[in-house]
Amino acid sequence: MDNAIYIVFSATPTGMGSLIRKATRNRYNHVSLSLSRDIRKMYTFARLHRAIPLYGGFVAESILRYQSFAGNAQVKICRVEVPEPQFTYLCNCLDRLWNEREEYIYNTPAALASLVHLRPNIFRAYTCVTFVQKLLARYALAGVSEADAPTVRSLERRLSPYVAYEGPAPVCAADWGEDAYPVETSTRYAVYTTARHFGRLALRALGGIA
Repeated sequence: MDNAIYIVFSATPTGMGSLIRKATRNRYNHVSLSLSRDIRKMYTFARLHRAIPLYGGFVAESILRYQSFAGNAQVKICRVEVPEPQFTYLCNCLDRLWNEREEYIYNTPAALASLVHLRPNIFRAYTCVTFVQKLLARYALAGVSEADAPTVRSLERRLSPYVAYEGPAPVCAADWGEDAYPVETSTRYAVYTTARHFGRLALRALGGIA
């Protein structure tokens, strides 16, 4: 592992991803962060299961998400060097987030509001963009600020000097690891988790904790 992080912009091979790209007129709809050049494992906020598009949180994505269902997704990978001790702090932060992942949820209202340039803040709730943007800003990397527009397009422009690769998602030996994306779920579970997700969002938006 070198002292660098890899910011991965992707055109995710899902119906939701396609709709977002059409709405934003942007080539990419998703962004993740990896600690390895081969991006086998990426951290982000996204759906937890393939079959439940509105239930999301902090995930450790396998690159297989981009290879298994609709061919290789198109990606843009930006390499950002991170000096010590920021690199160690960032790795520790990711470990802490993963250990506490049940407390973090996907900020669905923010994802929708970003289309009209609004920024609803909800306790321990992020989108893929606000998560990556916050980490880069916290550790003073690539000139990113939390005041920047929380959109994939804006972050992509900010990181344009750091592009290392653009094309189909790299093919490498990988497994699903901690990524629960392909796990089959029942309709009952999908309804329950989706309802619970929006209930937690509502409570947090009103100032409660859930």
